[in-house]
Amino acid sequence: MARPAFDRLADVLEAIGKIREYTRGDAAAFRRNSMARDAVQARLIHIGQAIKDAQDEGLDLPTLAPQVPWRSIAGMRDRLVHKYWDVDHAVVWNVIASELGNLERAVTGILAKGRREPRTSKPADAVRKKLASRGVRQRDVSGAVTLARKRARK
Repeated sequence: MARPAFDRLADVLEAIGKIREYTRGDAAAFRRNSMARDAVQARLIHIGQAIKDAQDEGLDLPTLAPQVPWRSIAGMRDRLVHKYWDVDHAVVWNVIASELGNLERAVTGILAKGRREPRTSKPADAVRKKLASRGVRQRDVSGAVTLARKRARK
């Protein structure tokens, strides 16, 4: 069963907290500690997947926080998963030192705003709304909604 998009964003905040816990030292300490590097990489993968899933659940993150490089975050997840042997630890450290704070502020803001506004957490509703806004006929929307439901069950 799919989880609501806002739960996925809560996962992002949890992962950021854990990364901070694992990286209390400096860059040199991080490079020397393979267990910390592995744990951080796993949490960065969690962050990237949570962001992808939140968007699949209908949350339009680029509109909600355009200052965040959402595609790059998802791309880093893909790189860590599929090219794990070619990870540049200096790049990972730079993300920790320079980018996590911005991501944390953006996600915290989105979650705070989401609690005040009604939201759609079903992918089918998000697909229906998006297609209808583009002038797609109701008959065609129903087929797209069925496809979104099938994908959500996987």
